[in-house]
Amino acid sequence: MTTHTIGINTLVYMTDLTNGTPQSVVLPRIADLGATLAEVRREYIADDVEFDRIAAAAKAGGLDLFYSVPEVITTNGAANPALEQYFGEAKRMGAKNVKLNQGDVKDVAADVLHEIDALAAKYGVSVTIENDQTPENGTLDCTRASLANVAAADSAIGYTFDLGNWFWRGEDPVAAFDELKDSISVFHLKNVNGAESREDLATTMLEDGVIDWKALLAQLPAGVPVFLEFPIDAANVAPQYEQVRAALAA
Repeated sequence: MTTHTIGINTLVYMTDLTNGTPQSVVLPRIADLGATLAEVRREYIADDVEFDRIAAAAKAGGLDLFYSVPEVITTNGAANPALEQYFGEAKRMGAKNVKLNQGDVKDVAADVLHEIDALAAKYGVSVTIENDQTPENGTLDCTRASLANVAAADSAIGYTFDLGNWFWRGEDPVAAFDELKDSISVFHLKNVNGAESREDLATTMLEDGVIDWKALLAQLPAGVPVFLEFPIDAANVAPQYEQVRAALAA
């Protein structure tokens, strides 16, 4: 049996989200797939009451929640001053993890990281940083340095590895995985078309892309949750979920 929980990031339903469907309405669909883990995105939370609706929908569907916040965790050598707000929102929804962009974590002092650890503990959440698609937060050099600084400080901050994002920075995702896999806390799964031009890069259905994602899943550290995190047409969500489930059960 697999030791990995399969989660669904609400980006899977991006067409609905961009058309104004609240994430609290999407969560029951995730539960109906048989999933027990969902990741909601702050940029699609339209109003304050939605935090409570998300909490209720997750509870009704038996879903554990993660929270994706598209902001940097540190800036100018200090913790993002809005972290307490984000952690408070997570606690209100019942989310267990908050994911942020890595910012300048590689350059901050250990006491800044310990301050973030203490704040996260106060709100009962774990924290991960991600390699995104930007020049500032998406390169292997930056991510390597960030994780080294976190480790040197003995901080509890974890790492969300996004498989597809490396292509937007011209990096090799397999080489990045090989180097960083022992640091991975959460795995964001997507495949890409491998276009040489950044403008032509796009995510694909898992079976259509250029990354041998199944080989990488087989090497993931035990217990790391795996999230589908790319837009999928409604008819394909269940088949994509089943592909991951089958790969992890193999």
